[in-house]
Amino acid sequence: MEHVFRELVAEWLEWRPPAIVERELSVEPVEGLAAAVVGPRRAGKTYLLYQTAVRIGSARAIYINFEDVRLAGLSPRHFGAFLKVLAEAGNPPVLLLDEVQNIPHWGRWVRTLLDRRYAVVVAGSSSRLTLREVPTELRGRYLSHVLLPFSFREFLKARGLGPPSPATPASRGRLLAALREYLEVGGYPEAVLHPDLAPALLKSYRDAVAYRDVVERHRVRDAASLELFISMAEASFAGVFSISAAHRRMKAAGFDKSKKTLANYLKYLEEAYYIVALPKWGFGKTSLLQPKKIYPIDPAYIPRGQMGRKMETAVALELLRRGEAPRYFKGRGEVDFVTDTEAVQVTYASAIDEIDRRELKSLAEAVETTGRRPLLITWDLEDVLEIRGVRVEAIPLWRWLLSQTPGQGEARTTV
Repeated sequence: MEHVFRELVAEWLEWRPPAIVERELSVEPVEGLAAAVVGPRRAGKTYLLYQTAVRIGSARAIYINFEDVRLAGLSPRHFGAFLKVLAEAGNPPVLLLDEVQNIPHWGRWVRTLLDRRYAVVVAGSSSRLTLREVPTELRGRYLSHVLLPFSFREFLKARGLGPPSPATPASRGRLLAALREYLEVGGYPEAVLHPDLAPALLKSYRDAVAYRDVVERHRVRDAASLELFISMAEASFAGVFSISAAHRRMKAAGFDKSKKTLANYLKYLEEAYYIVALPKWGFGKTSLLQPKKIYPIDPAYIPRGQMGRKMETAVALELLRRGEAPRYFKGRGEVDFVTDTEAVQVTYASAIDEIDRRELKSLAEAVETTGRRPLLITWDLEDVLEIRGVRVEAIPLWRWLLSQTPGQGEARTTV
């Protein structure tokens, strides 16, 4: 195995970076710590390792892909050979280890490298890299970073559109057209670069999650019941999903699975980064059986043309990118998201008369109940409204997605 490591290191020393769409997520290697890049399949984790190498200087790093067929049969007894080859390469301070979780006792490998004062960055699609499943030997020396598919900002960059300038009607129109394409094609890098292949790519990613990340990983014996459950969840995207209701429907279809089994199915899909499940605001400790609002990991998984649900999904994912832990609000009405500072309603509207008044009443109720600042995210309406004495900023989705801190203007319209 020593000669294989030597080949891989030699290839890396000759490596030239491919064309890279710079991601907003930046991983800082730290001596003695392991940083993990996790997230959905095909979201660009390997390229983030490449981006890290370019940023710090590739001569200061070694990249190893542990899915390389030449490393088949790798075991702990080969670790000494790995260290020897690193020493021959001058002991570069940063090790970029792709899919390292596939090797036996990978936690011990990484812990030993940390003890030898390397900075280690690992990447992979498996839930085994998440903080919940990190090996015991890495506790306290492990940071996890989630990489999602392209944000709208990254989508524009990948399309070569550069910084947006929506000052003119023409540029605003181009931006709205790009946003519509983003919501339809999604943010997976391969789908963005090859939009004609997007439907086939998305299906292949979805199937890989179902059969590799759930059936194989968790030894699910009844794949047919899982497939039906996934289809039911997909039909509920951008809506509240109840395990109890799913249990009744599954039973009617001839699948007598316990509620706990179905709750585990949902948890597995979350861990595989196919579904995002948001709890209800106001609950303390959440229960596995508590209804949750669920979203796909990419807006392209919402059926074509369903712009309201696609917009809502894009907002949910962007909130996660910004480090929020959103919940949904349910009172007399429903509000899409409650964060630490805002109550956020999303509506596919470009004019005030296109907004469902029930959405506005629900937003006012959420503001009263939660004490959060109201925000109305629209398709192309920009205004400051007044609803039952509450000032509400209405901001177009494109502007909100491109701005970390949307501002609040003077009230101009009363609703």
